[in-house]
Amino acid sequence: MVRGLILKKVIGIIICLVIVIVFCFAVTAFNSSEQKDKVSEPSTLTPNTSESIEPTGTYVEKRGVFTYNDQKIQYLLIFPAEYTQTTNRWPLILFLHGRSSCGQDLNLVKNYGPPWFAERNTDFPFVVLAPQCAEGEDWLNKPDSLTALLDDVYKTYRIDQDRVYLTGTSLGGNGTWCLAGQHPEYFAAIAPLASQPIIPNSWNKQLIAMPVWAFHGEKDSIHPLKNDEAMINALRMQGGTPRFTILPDQGHYIAGVYKNHEIYDWFLTNTRQQ
Repeated sequence: MVRGLILKKVIGIIICLVIVIVFCFAVTAFNSSEQKDKVSEPSTLTPNTSESIEPTGTYVEKRGVFTYNDQKIQYLLIFPAEYTQTTNRWPLILFLHGRSSCGQDLNLVKNYGPPWFAERNTDFPFVVLAPQCAEGEDWLNKPDSLTALLDDVYKTYRIDQDRVYLTGTSLGGNGTWCLAGQHPEYFAAIAPLASQPIIPNSWNKQLIAMPVWAFHGEKDSIHPLKNDEAMINALRMQGGTPRFTILPDQGHYIAGVYKNHEIYDWFLTNTRQQ
């Protein structure tokens, strides 16, 4: 009987040892499997954009319509070829056209300015956003719509928000001053052409500190030079340091400025001040 009790104890001990060994093996196998799962997880994140641009060897043109407070703005976006071949964020130029390009035909906004230049220079280092002002309307009434459009573009495309530049000519030059005055926090630098700005009653400190390069034709009979000179002088009296280029013997139509690399090189020397 004693031998039987001993045998039972031995068998019980063996069974317990087997259970412990099986349990340890199962835990080790589970941990190994979990570790493999962790190693197999992707190490990079997908960019948080919904853009759909296939790699290409030329520029990409996209057209869209943006609605803000029940008002629609149609716009053109031009991406350089290199944008489609990279994953980095790009500087952007917001271009406001003049009166002759108002309407419903987006092709009109490509007649001159950064859109025209971007489609003829494969190494152009900017994304260009060119909204169109409807016939009879004015950029002066659209500052909130334009910044909302910018915000929408930021959500979809890889834009460097510290390198966003604003420029326009004539009607668009007036819009440039107005938009920069009301929302200077969006822009790293501005370049109004052939404008007739309104000197503000109160100055935004960010506008005073904004890098500005204004252009005007000496013989402009539509927007007389004296009006732009008054704005530049008033800005300097506030402590601003704008550049002002007067083009000798030229009139109102000075969009040829946009065919010169110098203005684009100057844009890139500036980043947004926080």
